[in-house]
Amino acid sequence: MNMEHNGTIATLPAEEITGYPYGGTLIEQILFLLNSDIVFSDLIIHQNSPIMLRQPKRLAAVCDSPISGQDLEEFFEVIEPNWQERIADRAFDRAKDLYSARIRVNCFTFQGKKRLGCVIRRFPAEPIPLEDLGVRPCIQDFAKITSGLVLFVGDTCQGKSTTIASLLDEINKTRSGHIITIEDPVETVIPQRRCIITQREVGADGDVESYYHGALDALRERPDVIVIGEIRDAQTAQEALALAEAGPLVFATLHARSTELGLQKLLRLLGNSEAQAQTLASTLRGVICQALLPSKAGDSYYLATECLTMNPEAARLIETRNLGGIRPLIEKLSAVPNSGSHTMNDDLAVLIKAKRVDLEHARRGTTDPLKFISLFERDKAAV
Repeated sequence: MNMEHNGTIATLPAEEITGYPYGGTLIEQILFLLNSDIVFSDLIIHQNSPIMLRQPKRLAAVCDSPISGQDLEEFFEVIEPNWQERIADRAFDRAKDLYSARIRVNCFTFQGKKRLGCVIRRFPAEPIPLEDLGVRPCIQDFAKITSGLVLFVGDTCQGKSTTIASLLDEINKTRSGHIITIEDPVETVIPQRRCIITQREVGADGDVESYYHGALDALRERPDVIVIGEIRDAQTAQEALALAEAGPLVFATLHARSTELGLQKLLRLLGNSEAQAQTLASTLRGVICQALLPSKAGDSYYLATECLTMNPEAARLIETRNLGGIRPLIEKLSAVPNSGSHTMNDDLAVLIKAKRVDLEHARRGTTDPLKFISLFERDKAAV
């Protein structure tokens, strides 16, 4: 079967997986999928169930053959020799170069530790060139600046790390310096070109205990560019701001649904004081919000972005903590040519009018639902 029916999960048609190693080891099956042209973001593997793919619009089973506990144990042994000790406490993550592919594996038990499972995400072997990423020139321009803070916001799994890796590699190609990343785990490996690259992994078995400690260490390592993989707490937020104020260019990510919510969350973590708002206003260079949307055909993803490039008006709003004015400002700037700012709805409009994405998926990606309704909902028949 290749269609979902009666509430069951679809199975890939045989012609789509020609050459699949049905009788091979789990690693051989995983490698086939990782190196195939099949579109998916994650592999989901449960003991006694077939391998599942998370595709843009659905889950699909690779075939009907279940994966045994022994298969998973052998795979875990390759990922982490001490996996039994690690998994006894809780799920664990590992990033791994698996022959020709780089992956992140989250390994876990479930059903009272009776069954094993894992979720595998694949990363690009090298950063995607900026021009192939599908972002506007105003976002590409963040590779040209040399100091300050650039904040990347969005829900989890929206391509923030991929965009940062592309920006880093553009810096890497165009000027010399020391790039330090603090990641959990290290995802795309940045090749050494004109820059020295130091990619540090957060975790008990990594290079540094936490994002905060990695940020604290970074300034003594003479960086030109620092990436903080995620701002999760007040300490990391404060250190990210201190680093940006000290001179290097700092890229950092934060989970938030929109530009103004990202700024609101960051100010809250910073203590929401007048002094911290002033410092943020003077060091912030821009905010990029991202959403990944499945194509209409369900065979790929499209990236939609929102961008605020700082100007004196934006700085005043942040300095006075008047974040309610950020959305109207982005709207106003998006109508000004070469302002360096645009709304998520601007990008969504391009994708909808080109019939690349469904209205429903675009609605989930918007950062301004009311404006989205006024722009698109009355013209459903046209899209």
